[in-house]
Amino acid sequence: MRPTLDHKTPLRTAAELGAALRAQRKAQGLTLEQLSGLSGLGMRFLSELERGKATAELGKTLQVAALLGLDCLLISRSSTDARERRPVDDPVD
Repeated sequence: MRPTLDHKTPLRTAAELGAALRAQRKAQGLTLEQLSGLSGLGMRFLSELERGKATAELGKTLQVAALLGLDCLLISRSSTDARERRPVDDPVD
């Protein structure tokens, strides 16, 4: 099942982001080779990004998203929710 891209779908893992980027690329009818040519990025990087490689470079990832017509937005959750999700041994700033 392909992920649905809309402004209400939170992406919380590298795998979810990669799947969303792949879905957008395919929706535009682009191959990895074509995206590589358009972006100047290697096919290996793009393939790993779409497979959810957690160590993919952020700048290049944002470049791919922009090229595919996607904006990355950070939306704040309530501070109560954030405190509930924070691991016990994680210091509060």
